[in-house]
Amino acid sequence: MVFESVIKAKPLGGWYIELTNTDTGMSVVCDSIDEYMEKIEEMGAPYGPDVQVNWSQGEGVIPAYINEIRGLMQKYQEEAGLSEG
Repeated sequence: MVFESVIKAKPLGGWYIELTNTDTGMSVVCDSIDEYMEKIEEMGAPYGPDVQVNWSQGEGVIPAYINEIRGLMQKYQEEAGLSEG
């Protein structure tokens, strides 16, 4: 099962992630990493551990947004005990 995660820029600054289930076409907008992790867990539950996430970025996404999201994802994984090493 494949999910598409697209980082997009908000018109007035900031970012959001559009999460799409490529099987059903269902799409949700996530304004935080916590919301994103909650939604991907919900949407991925029927598929078990066999889930792949493809990341991309939309127009106007600056490197600072990508770095912020990477840092937040890493922190979330560390706090959840999911980081390697």
